[in-house]
This record gives sequence, structure tokens and C-alpha cells, in this order.
Amino acid sequence: MDEISLRPASRDDEDFALRVTEACMRRYAERTWGRWNGRSDLDPAHDEVIALQGRDIGLVGVDREPHCWFLSKLYVLPPWQNRGIGGVVLERLIDEAKSARMALRLTVLKVNPARRFYERHGFVVTETITPYHYMEWRGQGRSRRPLPER
Repeated sequence: MDEISLRPASRDDEDFALRVTEACMRRYAERTWGRWNGRSDLDPAHDEVIALQGRDIGLVGVDREPHCWFLSKLYVLPPWQNRGIGGVVLERLIDEAKSARMALRLTVLKVNPARRFYERHGFVVTETITPYHYMEWRGQGRSRRPLPER
């Protein structure tokens, strides 16, 4: 996993962001709201592109507010899912939040099986307001796997 890197996202990543957002979220949006809005989920102020050996494979977004950090997205293209990449990225973020003594929170659509992924990494559901589960990191999760420094 040493080949995983993160780089700041920019407006030049709009097409990639649309592709990865659609690949990861379209089916859950359609199940939840009955339609897909066809827009990318890109926020260059908070997002980073996940790359494996220099190839863009995902998108992660963290809003680092003074009172808590909010993981707004963690998308990995389907051919690269279930290889531990998302876990490596998430564990590094957990380590950063712990070091900064910040709460780490997220929401996940109720229809999205990613809830189990987050639970395996120590997140718990703190509230459910349809269509979302609100989650916060409270546990030890899996062992820490470092990413190379950026």
C-alpha cells in the first residue's frame, strides 16, 4: 500500500470527480431519492484525489472545522474497491484526527452498505435521520496502516 498517495483536488478534476461520484453513489441516490442528479461531488477546498501508483482511483473529502472534522466523502472506483485502499486512507485520517484531538464524523445513506465498512473502523451510529445514519469515530477499529507522507 506504499503506492497510495493523496493530492489536492482542483477544478481540473471535475470530470474525474463526476466519474467516481457516479460509480460510487448513483445506485444509492436512485434508491433513496428515485433519481441521480448527474453532478460531481467535488469541493477543491476540502477534497483530495486518491492515487495508486500515480493513477487516480478515488476521492476523499474532509472539512476540518474548529469543533470537529467531517468526512464528506470517501469514494474509490469499483475496480479498486475491496483491496484495503479505502481502509488505509480512513485509518490515516483517524490517526490525524486523534493527534489533533478532534472528533471525526460522517453521514452515510441508510441504503449504502458502507456503514459496515465504517463500523469495522470504529465508527458508531450516533443518530439516524432518514435518509442518513450519522456516525462518529469512537473505537479502535483496525490496526493503523500508514500512508506515505504528502
